[in-house]
Amino acid sequence: MRCCLILSMLLAMCHPCLAANAERHDQDAVLLLEEAARHSAAIETLSTSFRQEKKLGILVQPLTSQGYMCVTRASALHRERLLWAYTSPISSGFLYENGQGALWEANSANKRSTGTQEAKVITAIVKHIMAWIQIDPKVLQQTYRLERPHQDRPILLLYPRQQSFFASLEVVFTPSLDSVLQLTFFEANGDTVRIMFTDTQINQPLPQRCAQ
Repeated sequence: MRCCLILSMLLAMCHPCLAANAERHDQDAVLLLEEAARHSAAIETLSTSFRQEKKLGILVQPLTSQGYMCVTRASALHRERLLWAYTSPISSGFLYENGQGALWEANSANKRSTGTQEAKVITAIVKHIMAWIQIDPKVLQQTYRLERPHQDRPILLLYPRQQSFFASLEVVFTPSLDSVLQLTFFEANGDTVRIMFTDTQINQPLPQRCAQ
């Protein structure tokens, strides 16, 4: 049940909307997105740790969880593989490999294959996570209206072109523009979900934890 809730939340956070209008983009934002896309094109493997915070207006303290992600992009030598693992408050997560998804709770050795509906959810999540690892500026411009709030910082604000789970999304890139440092989803009611990535390694041998 917990894994299903995690998958539903991730899908809601990452689910894009189809373009509804032709609002003009901030051209500086477009240039930043295109530059980030050029850097992301070189990514073959990526591993990172993350901290996720969900702030609710009804709670004093945010709900927090921690974990890690490992990604291998499809190539002539490798098949696409994505591991999203929570290490706290309890161990859980999912693995997408060779077009198939698997879930686990409490013990990663006890994975179970997904049902049809869960498989669709995992496939959608993988697609939208990969959208920020293999950036396609054209698709993102069709999905969101873009703004760059600070000319001296690599930050984008994205506004869904149709009604969505979130009112806006803030993407903070690393100074080198080769990966995402932080994602923050702002809901219309004031609640937020923030995912902060640390210890990101690109095109390095994947750590042992990624082999599970």
